[in-house]
Amino acid sequence: MKRLTDRYESSAASTFGDAEQRFIWKPYIPVGDYTVLMADGGTGKTILCCGIAADLSRGRRLPGEIEDREPQTVLIISAEDRGELLKKRLLASDADPDRVYILDCMKSEGLNFTEHYLQFVDVIAKRSPALVIVDPWHAFLGGDVDINRVNAVRPVFQSLANVAKICNCGMILVSHVNKRAQGENANNAATGSADFVNAARSAIRVIFDDAPGREDYRILCHTKSNYAAAGRSISYRIGSDGGLLWGGFSDVTRQTLEAAARSKRTPYEELLRQGEQASANNALCRALREYAKKAQPGKAVNISYDQVKAEYGADIFSGMQPKRILDTLARDLRLDGITIQTGKTVREDGRTKNGFCLVKQPMQDMFESLPGVDWPENQ
Repeated sequence: MKRLTDRYESSAASTFGDAEQRFIWKPYIPVGDYTVLMADGGTGKTILCCGIAADLSRGRRLPGEIEDREPQTVLIISAEDRGELLKKRLLASDADPDRVYILDCMKSEGLNFTEHYLQFVDVIAKRSPALVIVDPWHAFLGGDVDINRVNAVRPVFQSLANVAKICNCGMILVSHVNKRAQGENANNAATGSADFVNAARSAIRVIFDDAPGREDYRILCHTKSNYAAAGRSISYRIGSDGGLLWGGFSDVTRQTLEAAARSKRTPYEELLRQGEQASANNALCRALREYAKKAQPGKAVNISYDQVKAEYGADIFSGMQPKRILDTLARDLRLDGITIQTGKTVREDGRTKNGFCLVKQPMQDMFESLPGVDWPENQ
């Protein structure tokens, strides 16, 4: 007699194989899991997906790749577009139309991965694709699932990841953007419960490039990566024929998006601010190194913030609280043998002022702090 618990029978760790993660496009699209693609309206998310599918179908390298690949099969499951339009977009990106299969909005009606899970698996397994694109994912959720409830959707996400494992493929789940949920976490942009991206192993956010002269470009930003370091952000644009044209790499990162959201700036404005801050930090570090040159090794020197401003300009702290910016730079200065202790009160011209303590580390201590480097005995 079969026990009710047999379905959930545990197995010894020794019975499992080795974890060797593979990718369709490293590190953006892993095999055996799903990748969330969060795209703003008008960014051409479907054209982006068709462009990726086209490169895979022809065996072309995707941005950042250095090795050729064999042409691969792709399956597009769409709830919004007709097959004729998808074909047009695929051909505009020079896809091999015999290697890209389409289940369009006419034929996909009624398909979902909750009530019809096995049917959904069968649709994919029949074509043995390297990549499956589901656009948009929530159109195939099923009518009885509340997209905003974690306890309702988490089993669905686990099932989707299992589909990718069973079918040995990568999977892109296209999501519309929930503008109300954006802010300090770039991954909150996806429609529905935040658990959608939390359960994903990889996530991509697509935005418009707001830099001057780049109005026709979009930016693909890798905002989550569990199997490898996050990939560089990539620019692309849509050609006059509707095809995807890759446009190199972008300096916009997840951190840029989140900092921009906090400060109510655009990503380009935030990059400018970061550049200006880096320049200001370099100027302050140079000033501190000058103080260190005058200090005796191992001897503490007390310096007021007012003294630094008087000698190097009122904007030397770039409008920030001196303690805050010095704390930020403390680690980099330690690599130069300079220790900074902030929050000190110092005496200057008979008055007590706010400032910091600077110590130039003795050369021997610097050598001893470096692993594998010995201080010469004859010193």
